[in-house]
Amino acid sequence: MGISTRHHGSVIDADGVDTHRALQIVESKQSLDARDRRSGLDVIRQVADRCADDAAEARLVCVETTVLDIDRGEPAVSHVRAALEAQAHVVTANKGPAAFAFHELDALAESVDRRFLFEGAVMDGVPVFNLVRETLPAVAIEGFRGVINTTCNFILSELERGLDFDAALADMQRRGIAEADPALDIDGWDAAAKTAALVNVLMGSVITPHHVSRIGIRDVSGADVRDAMARNRRIRLVASASRQGGKVKARVEPELLGPDDPLAGVTDLQNALYLQTDLLGEIGIVQRSGDLTQTAYALVTDLARLSQRQTAY
Repeated sequence: MGISTRHHGSVIDADGVDTHRALQIVESKQSLDARDRRSGLDVIRQVADRCADDAAEARLVCVETTVLDIDRGEPAVSHVRAALEAQAHVVTANKGPAAFAFHELDALAESVDRRFLFEGAVMDGVPVFNLVRETLPAVAIEGFRGVINTTCNFILSELERGLDFDAALADMQRRGIAEADPALDIDGWDAAAKTAALVNVLMGSVITPHHVSRIGIRDVSGADVRDAMARNRRIRLVASASRQGGKVKARVEPELLGPDDPLAGVTDLQNALYLQTDLLGEIGIVQRSGDLTQTAYALVTDLARLSQRQTAY
């Protein structure tokens, strides 16, 4: 077993890491391993080497939770690739691997008979990907619309109440909901990464966040959202994709929504996603609240799925 962190070092122990002691070390601002600073890739490879028998029996799992890199999805993509090559299952909450390299990593996972799971990449623990993969056989996803960035939605809701943009963003940072670099949220990059992941996984296309037409909320003012409300409208940052002429077009941008649009009622920490299907029409998923607990739950559900598979064997 091994743990690797950016700020607190890493520790590897084939007999199992003492997690209670590890937490105490981290809380005391010490390094988990004062002798050296191993990279995440080093830790993955060393753990896989020491646990080769477990890996061969499909009992090794890599849980990857690095922050989003919007340029290439690294180091998360390399972490996932290395773990799969070492015959470990992979569970990640990072959007990067599905947004930048889903088809490559999915094919690699299949080639070594391992699972690559990432339910926490979009809408925290709400079963978006598993809903389609596990419960909608023979249904094609033709497109989607959604409000899928919690930070932007909260800011817009606070602006409607007459509160300050920067104060609302700071609130999201204090709660740990905003991205490590909040510009990824307010400039629409986080939503673009989620959009790319949804397109790649649910619609079978091959795009990255850089293929998503993107406008964030940086230039949306309190006057803008309050003027919209005065006209019985609401401004929301909407992520969408659709098939046009055999190609998938994806975009993220603030939209002026009428009262009959279900996304207009998505406020505060809520998210929603509406899937357009060929056989079942429109299917909607609404998350009424979201925080780090829901993100952690997504990792637990993916781990539980792996456990169920192992038990079935």
